[in-house]
Amino acid sequence: MTDELSTTILSGEGQDYIPLAMPEAEGVSVKVLKADEENRRVVALVKFAPDSKMPRHTHHCRAIAYTISGEWEYDNGRFSPGAVAYETVGENHQPFSTPGTEMFLIFDADGDRWLDNHLSDGTTIHLGMPFFKAFEGISREDAEKLDLTKIVEIIPGGAK
Repeated sequence: MTDELSTTILSGEGQDYIPLAMPEAEGVSVKVLKADEENRRVVALVKFAPDSKMPRHTHHCRAIAYTISGEWEYDNGRFSPGAVAYETVGENHQPFSTPGTEMFLIFDADGDRWLDNHLSDGTTIHLGMPFFKAFEGISREDAEKLDLTKIVEIIPGGAK
């Protein structure tokens, strides 16, 4: 961690929402505003199109999700504009939105594990700092050129 005090102004203005090219996350897109490797923090905007969802996932990081617009929910509750989900390490849930939503997210991790997305076929897709760093400030055109197999860990169904 740095000893210097500084303020960074983050803005998603002019930045594309990037669709998550991950199975079972159709309709979900992200703007990674900051992927701070030194402090193990990610700041992002996430948008769910109507009738979209993420795979069930387990947090290996803490998360704060502030609902900007629309509505979304998961096992632990429903969130409308102004509501905040404060999630701890070990949370396991499947977020979804019927009307669509936009939210502001902060992820904080103590280690190298962040989110494990559990697909219906038993496969787990681990999203860590390399994934978030690759999406930081990226354009839609550049995102289409990314090879996700190089920035995520894929654990096939049935693997230990």
